[in-house]
Amino acid sequence: MASHVLCLATTLVLCFSAGDALLRRGLFPPTGPANVHITHRNHYDQDNSSALFLTPFIKSGQLAEGRRLAQVGVLPGGAPAQVKSYAGFLTVNSSYNSNLYFWFFEALSGKTDVPVLLWLQGGPGGSSLFGLFVENGPFVVDQKLGVTLRNHTWNEHFAVLYIDNPVGTGFSFTDNDKGYARDENDVARDLYAALVQFFTLFEAYRGRPFFATGESYAGKYVPAIAHRIHQAGDEAKAAGINLQGLAIGDGLCDPRNMGGYGPFLFQVGLIDEPQREHFNQVEKAAAELIDAGQYFKAFQLWDELLNGDLTANTGSYFKNATGLNFYYNFLLDTEPADFEYYNAYLGLSETREAIHVGNRPYNDGAAVEQHIVNDIMQSVRPWVEELLDAGYRTLIYSGQLDIIVAAPLSENFLQALQWKGKERYRAAPRTIYKVGQRGGAGDNSQELVAGYVRQVDGLLYQIIIRNAGHILPYDQPLVAHDMITRFVRGDRF
Repeated sequence: MASHVLCLATTLVLCFSAGDALLRRGLFPPTGPANVHITHRNHYDQDNSSALFLTPFIKSGQLAEGRRLAQVGVLPGGAPAQVKSYAGFLTVNSSYNSNLYFWFFEALSGKTDVPVLLWLQGGPGGSSLFGLFVENGPFVVDQKLGVTLRNHTWNEHFAVLYIDNPVGTGFSFTDNDKGYARDENDVARDLYAALVQFFTLFEAYRGRPFFATGESYAGKYVPAIAHRIHQAGDEAKAAGINLQGLAIGDGLCDPRNMGGYGPFLFQVGLIDEPQREHFNQVEKAAAELIDAGQYFKAFQLWDELLNGDLTANTGSYFKNATGLNFYYNFLLDTEPADFEYYNAYLGLSETREAIHVGNRPYNDGAAVEQHIVNDIMQSVRPWVEELLDAGYRTLIYSGQLDIIVAAPLSENFLQALQWKGKERYRAAPRTIYKVGQRGGAGDNSQELVAGYVRQVDGLLYQIIIRNAGHILPYDQPLVAHDMITRFVRGDRF
């Protein structure tokens, strides 16, 4: 666990450990190994000399040169040479020197006339490079820091853009405290600025179908950037951003309507009747605080009940009741060992040179949570409703084994949505989703039940995936690949 601790002053003095942050405690590994070769430097976090900043090339119209410089070099560990990618920093606020770091992968086919997927990690403060290396990107890092091609990578058919978001996450950074996001409007503002620059630099992808995707706390980021693009209207289209839909995995979109931990934990046998009643009472009190606009107090209650950021010494009620400290898959006691391997890979000097980060530190995200904490219990439900009414295709998927954003909680959120298709959604039949060994619509080879689907008007899809937890693409890579491919292409489930 990282030793760095950040404190937030409210009516009390509260401390957040970098290793124990919201929706990422026990999930994202300590970032020390990624910074091992630069921590000896004085003020290393201010050393930009060997990092690649692409905004000057974009502003001056030197697009070909910017793309040439951004191309990722030879990666160590035997990384597959057929994977073509680009990386660098995009300045999203020059007043505060706020920069978002991206790593962009072409489709393995090399084609550019393909949809573009944006992947955003949750946290808040979780690096999207976790998704790249652990979940759905083309690279898999082993314990010896060797690199192989993932069997079911999302960039097989699509171009995928990973952004460390918000500012202060992973390699993204700001030089001013005012540069950190305080709410989802700030998140959307910076992401939109980055996307406009991205589609200017990578002209071949302008106007291609664009999908915003992500998981966990990105259940807020994804609707935020999608809504910002929608609001921009013709301006966004002129910038080459052709938003078609959004996909959210185990997303914390609407804490007010995503209650129900007590009944869920009772039904899976993790708590008894009195403990269920305690969950019910605390969740009711938290909902009342949200209704009163007392978001931080609501977060404190939720944290004491389940999350455990502020209860390091005594443990959350969930931990004390169940003996468990890993709430991303109720069949596991701790995170898999290979969640950590990529951090050491990012610490290799050859990797840092190839991906153009130079001596920039790989941030643990604690500062991000510190600044955005009052946003945690707020909702993006109105944005999701507006996006559905505007006709953007929306996928909400859940892992059957997740606890922290369990499938029934997402269902509660979907039932609460007020949009023009709400009655049709509520009446829609649930169908069995099957996937063959090869994946894809029409593959009937040794089909297995992958999960369950409810969909309405080809617009809103709710999918529950069997034998998967919070980190669904890791637990069920073939199914996750099949699911996102069918959704983006509009194939039947």
